[in-house]
Amino acid sequence: MTDDKRLWPRFSPEINFGHLLQAAVILVTIGGGAITSYLSLRSDIQQVRADLTVKVSEHELRIATIEHAIDDQHREGREFQAEMRSAISHVTDILNDVRVQIGRRLQTRG
Repeated sequence: MTDDKRLWPRFSPEINFGHLLQAAVILVTIGGGAITSYLSLRSDIQQVRADLTVKVSEHELRIATIEHAIDDQHREGREFQAEMRSAISHVTDILNDVRVQIGRRLQTRG
């Protein structure tokens, strides 16, 4: 075999239908993949946004519930304090009356 008869790639400036068809297939493959990837990513982002919105709403509801419970505890604490002040005042008044009555009895005996 001589060196002339070996198969070497030939490059020519000619463009035929096969070349155009191959370029179109490459463009459609890359473009379709890009569009499909974009739409899939967009769908995934919307799903994550919806999931996060639900999670944030759940946390806001929990926070509101906790705040409501804390407010109820503070209100109950204030009511309890008011009741205890009233009861202590009432007990103090009763003790003062008893002291006055004991003092009067001691004065009348002595």
